Amino acid sequence: MVPAIYTALATAMFFLQDAYFSIGGMELSLKNPCALGIVFLALLNFIATVRLGRFMLLVRHALVQALPFLIPLVFSAAIWVSTGADSAAVVNGVGMIVPQLLSVLVAAATLYLFGGKGIWYCLGSMCAANFLSVLVVVQEGGLGQFLQEFYQLLITFSGETGPLMVRLESHDITFAFGPLLLYLLLNWKRSPRPLLWLAAVTFFFLVGLKRIAIPAVALGFAAAFLLRLLPEKASRQAALCAAAAMMAFSFLYIAGIRYGLFQYLEERLQINTMGRVNMFANLEPYYDMSFTFMGRGTGFERFVDWASGAVYQTPRQDLMPIHNDFLRMYLNIGFVGYWVWLWGWLIVRLRYWFRQGGRDAGCLFLGVCAYCFVLYATDNSIYYPYTLLACALAPMAQGLDGQARAALEEQCAQWSRRGGEAPPPRTDSKTGDDPA
Repeated sequence: MVPAIYTALATAMFFLQDAYFSIGGMELSLKNPCALGIVFLALLNFIATVRLGRFMLLVRHALVQALPFLIPLVFSAAIWVSTGADSAAVVNGVGMIVPQLLSVLVAAATLYLFGGKGIWYCLGSMCAANFLSVLVVVQEGGLGQFLQEFYQLLITFSGETGPLMVRLESHDITFAFGPLLLYLLLNWKRSPRPLLWLAAVTFFFLVGLKRIAIPAVALGFAAAFLLRLLPEKASRQAALCAAAAMMAFSFLYIAGIRYGLFQYLEERLQINTMGRVNMFANLEPYYDMSFTFMGRGTGFERFVDWASGAVYQTPRQDLMPIHNDFLRMYLNIGFVGYWVWLWGWLIVRLRYWFRQGGRDAGCLFLGVCAYCFVLYATDNSIYYPYTLLACALAPMAQGLDGQARAALEEQCAQWSRRGGEAPPPRTDSKTGDDPA
């Protein structure tokens, strides 16, 4: 019963990404009630099963994965208070961070319900939602037209996209396949029916093709695979060096944008920057490369149309986004906030995963970060809920069941040392699962 309910909720969550309803004039996405339903299902299951080891472990995992979202919230709160921001700015900023936290909760809920197998339930639901989307498009445009446009999409590498393919071009869910594809490739021998999963993921990944996602997956896989060949200590040190390099490069990239990198690319090298020169010129009045720059607060980018420079008194979601999440984060939380965020996003979590899950989990997490690094430098994926769900799910699922059993044994040992009575190990009466 639980797998069926979860699959229905998760499939609906992924399928209803562009469906909205209105309450009191506020437009809300239908995917959020589905996400909350998954969290509620896990809470009910926890009351019935109390898998203590799994619960304790996932609480730690979720807090660590939520760190890069909590840091901007803290810095933004300080900015809002010090600048006397109005309620519209605060609600707008908080409203951008809450879905990030909800994505982590959904990932934790999925893994509580099914343990390490939860990643396959989630991936299966993503594929089912994509399949439903394909069926809707095929019904409207015809199978022949769909196949013709899909072929054209592939041979032009998304240079030419027909109307049916445009309908299926969901950046968020396409990007979300990336971390799960990394997990599949890096856990090939331990995955159930890996060839079937690879075929399904590859097809749906290509249906919603985003060109930048392909080099992102390649870089993430190469980084994780090569570091896994090293001894554990050397692997951890190399991963930390790679993380430090990513931190430095991201800041230098922002500085380069500020001091004319894209103008040079467009004027001297004749590279088409797709309007980014104009957009970054409109950004210049709102930030500077200084230790004293405190930021504008999360969600500030929704007050300015970066294509024209027009300023709005209330936030709007239909404005041209900043195609650079590193610059967006710097604009929002300032110099100090940006470096604290980078430290939490990369170094703190990388150390945690190496310590908690060993080399496999640490290298997988670095691969996911390398994947995100490419997206953050070129796109607007830092607030995509499905992508964030997949990025949280992949490292959390790595070795989860063994870690949960170890956590339960450690807790029982602590109770024994304190003279308390440790609860006896048991299995779930319905599923036979280990209580961890």
